[in-house]
This record gives sequence, structure tokens and C-alpha cells, in this order.
Amino acid sequence: MAVTFGQVQHAAKQVLTNEDATANLNSGSSNQVKGGGDVIWQTTFNWADETNPRGWSLPAGWDIKDVSGTGFPWMWVKDTIKWGTRSRVNPPSFFATKDDGFLCLPIQYLNYNDGVGGIVPADSYIETPKIDCSTKSSVVVKFSTFWNLCCMGSRTGNIEMQVTTDNGGHLATYDLQYNIAANNGTPERYRNVELNISDVAAGSPNVQIRFYFHGGSYAYYWMIDDLKLVEGYANDLVLEDYWLDFDGGVGATVGQINYWPLSQMGIPGAVSGTVGGNYFKAALLNRGSNDSENARLQVKVIKNGTEIQTDASASNTIWTLERDTANIENPFLATDYGDYRYDYNAVADNGEEVPGNNTTSMHFTVNDTLGHRADFTAEAGAGTGGWVGGDNAGDMSGVGYDIYAPCEINSITAFINSFNATQTPSFQYVLIKEIDGVREEWMVSDIVDVDSSMLKTWVTLPLSKDGETEFLTPGTYDTMIRMWGNDVNDVNGANGVNVGYDMTTKPSRTLMYQIINGNWYGTDNLNMIGFNLNSKGGPTQAPITFNVDMTKHIASGEFKPGTDFVDVAGTFNNWTGSAHLTDPEADGIYTITLTGMPVSKVIEYKYRINGSWETSEYANGGPNRKYTVRYWNILNDVYNGGKTTGVDPTSLVASFSVYPNPTTGAFSIEITNTVASNLIITLTNIQGQIVYQNKVSGVLNHQETVDNNLSKGLYFLTVNNGKEVKVQKVIIQ
Repeated sequence: MAVTFGQVQHAAKQVLTNEDATANLNSGSSNQVKGGGDVIWQTTFNWADETNPRGWSLPAGWDIKDVSGTGFPWMWVKDTIKWGTRSRVNPPSFFATKDDGFLCLPIQYLNYNDGVGGIVPADSYIETPKIDCSTKSSVVVKFSTFWNLCCMGSRTGNIEMQVTTDNGGHLATYDLQYNIAANNGTPERYRNVELNISDVAAGSPNVQIRFYFHGGSYAYYWMIDDLKLVEGYANDLVLEDYWLDFDGGVGATVGQINYWPLSQMGIPGAVSGTVGGNYFKAALLNRGSNDSENARLQVKVIKNGTEIQTDASASNTIWTLERDTANIENPFLATDYGDYRYDYNAVADNGEEVPGNNTTSMHFTVNDTLGHRADFTAEAGAGTGGWVGGDNAGDMSGVGYDIYAPCEINSITAFINSFNATQTPSFQYVLIKEIDGVREEWMVSDIVDVDSSMLKTWVTLPLSKDGETEFLTPGTYDTMIRMWGNDVNDVNGANGVNVGYDMTTKPSRTLMYQIINGNWYGTDNLNMIGFNLNSKGGPTQAPITFNVDMTKHIASGEFKPGTDFVDVAGTFNNWTGSAHLTDPEADGIYTITLTGMPVSKVIEYKYRINGSWETSEYANGGPNRKYTVRYWNILNDVYNGGKTTGVDPTSLVASFSVYPNPTTGAFSIEITNTVASNLIITLTNIQGQIVYQNKVSGVLNHQETVDNNLSKGLYFLTVNNGKEVKVQKVIIQ
């Protein structure tokens, strides 16, 4: 098979959920014809070399190129990277093999390591040796990546992967920044990347992968770990992107909203539709070698844990490596209070070999008081700093909302992500009303000084009422936070405060006001700011199911099933503890459901072994877990964050995947160890009976297929290397 191509630009074919989110371990290549998902070539960047003065050596065939010659080479790092001249940045936890090293372009350090500083942009790449894919009809690249670039409010620099089969004569370029603005860490959905490069690499004996940064940015970093090439699958339909849009009744949707009052829904639209209807849309990618016949988006609506509706888009056949959009024509309108979960699933008639990348879930809560576009988790913080003309005392950040029915507003709420205590910061909430296209200040809260009790938490302030303005009429409003801070180096002061920034919800109607020039601007930072109405009717209590994974503590001997017990204690039970959690499926996951939890309140809690605070998680003054109670609550936790005293904290099993799962019969197992180990692989049924077992000796990377004519049902697959136990559920359909 011959492949030729010119200089081409690819949009990154991102997979949202990976069936194997971490890379395998051994470097090497293979000419053997393998099946879908099998590894062609891989490395974990274990390049340590004690004989080299710098502590590492570049393996044969690799190339590092500082294109501009200004001193910005990629480098190998074993632990942390320097940030400026003093502080350091740890590698992210999702780098499965970070302890044996990873690649890094430390732009910030290279600009400031001389103590003088500078603003020289980086222009540098690192390139793999030639990889033989001559016998492969499909090639997929997998790796973990984490980057953060200066500066806020713009996309600076270009984060790219390039592929060549002719020594760089022609390059296929894949954008890895996904239009994310600078000064933001890589969002979770873009951290473990899978790119199908079959149109470039399949059939070629000389494939090289190049990670290239250039253009614009002079600060922060880019890290990469666990790189491998695998053979693609015949049937692999991918849910590549997805949208959940709110019907504003104006002939168009108004973006995603996570929380909305029931009193502001079900109203006939001013132009069309019904206010509050949720529209479902997805982008589908056929990453398999077969055409996806009758590919479509299917969405299940789950209300408080019970399925109430299923709908699907029109179907279409998608050719291999092609994309299509799928829209469900009829919106879903919630008519009652509740937590609604929308399960998206990309399906086709010809089956699916990698079901893990077909699905995702979106959430929508119908309550009585809260209107909030963002979710409750802050991935970053934002003010007006970093924007030209921003970061001045008196600037405002906010979120726009529409009011559809007359109501009374009580307060504004926001998540305070960080503040600069040296600037003696303060803030005030402001409600803006848009009248004939002009924004007018409508209501305000008191001005409050920031203190440590507000850090990383929600602060709700009542708006000053006068008997008239609090009664809102239908129209467009903006919920804003006005920020003040002193800056000895700037007569205009500073923000002093950063509001939580939700990076997982698609942003819409986010804005800021700059006091220096008196201008309003749209932004792409989804600020965590919302409003509360004076309304009642929603449930005030709800159950919570606590699930805690005890498998590592069972393996270490710190928790003995049948002898020891685990409970949960928190603010909701005066820290006295619950009844014992149970493990009905014998999979090491202990569970209990507690009722009467206060809806919309933040609870704090910890798990304990044998009811003792000496054996509780984070026992030595560590943080409490925090959770905001919804109508439907299932918490999946890992005891003590997986830290034990009886097991080496470095995971010996770096990756453990089962596919396809669910399956109609046979399934494959892929296991990678950080060190060569003996393995016992055991499959048990729900009654605890062993139905399959295999023992292998001294392996780093192990693959096998199980086909034992198993009956339909739930099974538990256990991998034990003598020091660590990992368990996965397997479903036979």
C-alpha cells in the first residue's frame, strides 16, 4: 500500500472518552499484523541515564529541534518542572507513568531562568524515530498531554502534532489546542488524546510523529507522556463532540444551562418553541475501517435515576474517517422538579468494538430558585486581568440571563476561586438590566471585604430591595461581580478577586465591563455566577448514595472484608457516623444510601474504618470532602484518595483495559505493568465463583482473549500482581 500526501491541516479527531486512557509502557515496534487496538509502537519516556551529566539521554532516532535558535528546546523531566526561578509545577496525576519521566517544553522557565526575564516566544519540536506501519491499514495515536499558555483572553501560540512519512518533506498537522483560550490548563476532555492518522500513516514504513509549538506565547509550559501507536478497529464510531442547548423561545437556542427555576419554564416562546426545552446535538466520527451504517445519536432521559424517555436522530451512513452531525429534532421539556441526566450514545447497525468512546452524560436540574449556566465545579478562576485594559479596581465580570415570566429576585451567588490578600480585596454583586440595547445598573448588594472563609466556596449576597426593582419583568439581565483591590504599583488598582471558571460547560453570554474605558466585552470564560428567585415548591430533602472504593486498602491488608467495616460521617449526622456500608457485589465497592439530606446545601464528610477517627481518611488534619446536595445524588469516591501504608504509592499496574465491554461473548484483556510482574487474572461471577483463571510470569505487557461460552450476566475481572489488586466489571449480554 502506497501513501502520498501534501501539506494538509487536520482538525484534531478528539475522542472524548477513551477505552484506554493511559498509554502502555514498553518502547519498541512490531511488523506483526495485529488486531484492532493492538499496540504498534509505544514509549513512556523512561529516558533516565545516570551516566549523562544532565541525567537523561535522547534515544536513537529521536530529534529535538529549536527552530528559532533562541534557546527553547524540548527536554526530558523526571519529577517537577521549574516555574520561573523559584516555584515548580508538578506533572499531572493523569500521567500514568510520570514517575519514569515525561517530555516538557518549559517555556516560562526558559524565559526566566537567568533571573532577568524576557518575552521570547518558543518555536520548537520533538520528533520520534521512524515507525514501521507498512502492514497496518489503520493507525491511531494515543498520548497524554497537559499545557498552559500565557495570556488570558486570547489564543496564543500553536500546539500541534504533525505526522510525516518522508522525513518532513510533507507534514499533516493536527491542532491540539482545540480553540481553548490561553491562561487555561488543558480541559479534562482533551487530556488523553486519540487521533486517527490512518489517511497519512497506514501502509507507510517511515512514520514519524512531531510535537510542535510555535507562534506567540512566551510563558508557561507543554507536557506530554505515554505515547503509543495502536491499530484501529473495524467498527469504531466516536461521539466526538456534543451540545445541550436551552430553548429561549426567540427562534433560536440560548446556549447550555445547568440549573433553572421551574417558574421560568414551559412559557410559549415570543417567536417560536417553548421556553426551557432542551435540544440534543452531537458530532459523530467514524474512526473505524468499515462504514458506519445507519449511524445516529440516541439520548436517554433519566429523571432522579429513572429512565423516562428515549429518542434518536435521523440515521445516516458515515464513511470511514468522515464526520457527520446528528440532531434530535424534538426538544425535551422537563415539567417537574428534578435532576435530569441525558445519556448520549452514538450507535450504528454494524456494532461497536470500542463502546467507551460512544457515550457521555449531560445534566440539567429543574429547581425552584436557582438560575445558573455553569456547573458547580471550578476548573480555573477568572477576572478581567490578562485582557488589554483590564484588571482595574471597579471592573466587573458576569453572565447574561433571560427572564421569561414575572418574578421576584432575592440574591446573586458566585464561586470565589481565589483572591490576593495583599490587595485588601472587596466585591459587590450587581444586577444589570438591558433596556433598548443599553445596560443599566438595576440592583446591587452590599460591598463585602474578602476573607479566607470565602475561598473556594459559594458566596450568596442579598440584593437591596426597594419594593419595586426586585420584581423583574421579562427581559435580558446580567449578573455581575464588581471587584476592587489596591495595587501599590498601579493607581487604577486591581481586581483582587477571581471568580470560578467552569471549563466543562460550553460558554455563552459571558461578559465583562472595564471601568477605564467604560466598554462591555464578550468573553469565553464561563463565570460561575447565578441568581436566586423568591420562589418555593421544590423538594427540600433528598437521598444520597455513597460509594467508596476500598480495593487498594483490601489489597494492602488495611481493610479486611467480613471483619472490618466502613462508615461515613459528616456535617449531616453531626460527625457521629452512619450504619455500616455494604458490598453486595463483592467487588470492593462499599455502599450506603442515606435519606433526608438538605437540598442545595453543602455537606462535608469523611469515610472511617471501624468507626475510628484514627483510621479515617485524611486522618492527620486533611481536608473534608465537600458536596452540594441535589435531588439525585450518587457519589463515587476512593478511600483516602487511594493512598495506603501497605502498598507502594506508585501504581504497579499502569493500565488495565477490557474490550469490548459489554460483550456478547468473547472479550480481550490488556494489562501493562510499570515493572515486570507475575499476574493472576481471575474472572468470577456475581456469586463469587471462579469461572476463569490464568497465571502469567514476569510480564510488562500482557494481552489475552477470554472466550468461555459464559452465560449472560455481571462478572468481575481481577488482576493481582502480589502487591496490588485491580478490579473491573464485565457485562455479558
